[in-house]
Amino acid sequence: MAAPVGDTGEFESWLNDRLDSLEVDREVYGAYILGILKEEESDEEKEDALQGILSAFLDEDTIEEVCKQIINHWKECCNRLAARQNTDDAEVQAIASMIEKQAQIVVKQKEPSESSKKRKEALLAQYANVTDEEEYP
Repeated sequence: MAAPVGDTGEFESWLNDRLDSLEVDREVYGAYILGILKEEESDEEKEDALQGILSAFLDEDTIEEVCKQIINHWKECCNRLAARQNTDDAEVQAIASMIEKQAQIVVKQKEPSESSKKRKEALLAQYANVTDEEEYP
């Protein structure tokens, strides 16, 4: 599974708490574990890499369970993030659709009345006469 594009804060928080409970230095190993999980490798490769990291701290009995727990929690967070992004994309699409519909609505031009037309013609004629009578030096 590919790494989530956006915020991984939820997972990082959980991972830090989990590493603290295992008494593992979360500053060093948390970033390293997160880097492994973000790689687009198979779950088996991720599990092997995690086991290699955590084998110095955990018993053989618990290491496999902890690795699977980390990977499963990572997948859950990725799925939730993808669902949120899909929801956001759907909202953006809905807004774009509404804007398109509004753009298609044509405002009907108001027809000027006859008296308005005559007044405009008279005004233009008046200015046309003034311009014709003026002489330039």
